[in-house]
This record gives sequence, structure tokens and C-alpha cells, in this order.
Amino acid sequence: MAKIVIKEDNYYHNLELLCQKAGGKDKLMAVIKDNAYGHGLEIMAKLASRFGIKKAAVKNLEEALHVEDLFDEVLILADHPSQNKLKDNISYAVHSLEFLKRFPKNSNIHLNIDTGMHRSGVLMSEIRESLGLIKENSLNLKGVFTHFRSADDFNAELFWQQENWKDAKKEAIKCIKELRLDMPNFHSCNSSALLRSQKTIEDDFARCGIATYGYTHIDKNIATYDLKPVLSLYANRLSTRVLKKGQKVGYGGVHVADSDKIISTYDIGYGDGFFRYDGLGDLSIANGQKILGRVSMDSLCVEGEKDEICLFDDVSEISKYFNTITYEILTKLMPWIKREVA
Repeated sequence: MAKIVIKEDNYYHNLELLCQKAGGKDKLMAVIKDNAYGHGLEIMAKLASRFGIKKAAVKNLEEALHVEDLFDEVLILADHPSQNKLKDNISYAVHSLEFLKRFPKNSNIHLNIDTGMHRSGVLMSEIRESLGLIKENSLNLKGVFTHFRSADDFNAELFWQQENWKDAKKEAIKCIKELRLDMPNFHSCNSSALLRSQKTIEDDFARCGIATYGYTHIDKNIATYDLKPVLSLYANRLSTRVLKKGQKVGYGGVHVADSDKIISTYDIGYGDGFFRYDGLGDLSIANGQKILGRVSMDSLCVEGEKDEICLFDDVSEISKYFNTITYEILTKLMPWIKREVA
């Protein structure tokens, strides 16, 4: 049976590095949305909690309800407001004035301010109106935040947006005091912005996702970081045969044997979330062996007859092959694949 192995030591190594950058475990929110970037929501939530992380971010209410007992606060990043009574430690990110009006009284919220990403968040000119609505509608303002669009990139955009954030914070704090609201937590740094910080962050905490799992897309001209990939994907042998010279394997017969060879078929395919390699060019598994022919929905072929193979323990090269990012390779892994901690 195919499986995913989670390397506990690597995860804790990454968390330790990030907590040192942030200024302590209380200043790091672990982003475990989308099934913890494919690593397994409940597994990673328990590991993070055991390490001492007190705050987590998830995608939706369903994920929040699975982990609510493990953290002091769980922030829902991308879901519509619930009309049901929730535990006091569950909060919602609010991304627009219109969205703000839909929350029932006493909902816990974090207000997203658009400081330059222009994807979501209230405009900086709407801060006062937004906070007024929060007071008028008796909402509990737990946080105010933004999201940086170019923290990975070798340019000055991060610094420009950080200056916008400073202005937004100043305006928000002024209005909060005037309206006599409780002062919320402020947060802005994603993984890359935190890693690039030259001193302890001024915000109350940082939100880190991909770096906790061992990856960064920060341009190497800026810096490199000692992060360790957490997830490895293994497949098990379904069958073995001798492929004769000149015979073809798989759909379309795109791989033609250049000599007699032993090949085996393994129980991972694109239906399990592994990308559909078309058999053209060279795509290697962790030990350097090539995948032979097209990846099928439920299987793929590799030379040899090992009972188990590691398809990857680092998705950096595979993501480059498919011209995508590590996030996509990881989050596509289906939740039904068995996950275990090592």
C-alpha cells in the first residue's frame, strides 16, 4: 500500500528555525490549511501542538472543527461565515466590507487589509468604516492582518508593501482607540517575509506555511535557508515482468525498451495526486531511477523489482519539471493515502 511518511525531526527543525526568527513559539501561527499542504491535517496539528505552537490557520470551518481542541486560536482563512455558535478560539478572516456585514453578532474575526496584493482585503481607505461596522455589529476583533505579494522576489516590492502595512497599522490603531475597541493582534509575515526579516518582527505573530514543511521560494540571490523537507511519498509493487528489447510499456507506448529489462508497476498514479507525467523527457524518483512511460491513474512503472520505492523525499526538482511550485505538488496528494510519522 502506498504511504506518506512525515519526518517529525525535520518538522521540528523547521519550526525551531522559524520560531527563532519570529521571537518565540508564541509568535508563530502554523498554517495547516488544505490538509496541512498535503501532509495530513490532524497529524501535523498534533505535532505542532506538541511542539508548543498555540495558533493555527486552516482553510475552512470543517478543518477548524478537527483541530479546535489543540490550539488557543484557530483562524479560518477562506470560508463563509457560520451562523452556528462556535468555540471562542475559532476566528474568521474577513476580506471585504461586504463580507464583514454577513457575520452574526459576537463572531470572532481578523480584518484583512489590502496593502498592495489587490487580491482581497478592505482598502486602506476603508479601515475606519470597517472598524465602525465591527463595533456597530458587535463583532469581536481578534486580529488585523495583511498578506505580502512578492516576499519571494528579488526586488523592492516587499519593502514598499511593508511601508504600506505600517501606515495601515497606524490608522487601524488610531481608529480602534477612538472606537474603544479591544486592541487586536497584528500579523503580516508569511514564510518568506519572516525568513527575510533581519530582526525580531514587530507584529504580534507571523503566519508560516510552506517553510514549516521544508521549502521556500525565496530567490537564491537574496539568501538560502536551512529548511528540511518533511514529507516523503512511497509506493509499493503491484507486479513485475521482463520487458523485452523493443517492447513498449504503458498508454501510447511512449517508452520503448532499449534492452531486456525487469520492470515493476507500483500503486501510485495521478488519481492519487501524483502529477501525470507524459513519458516524455526524464522524470526521476528519489534514487535517480527514471519513471518508464506515462503515469496512469492508479500506477506507474520503474525499472527493477523492489517491493517499495520512494518517489520523492524532496519535491523541489519535480516541481521544476512540471513548471510549478512545491505547494501544488504537495497539496494534490490525496487524503486517502496512508500517512505515518517517523
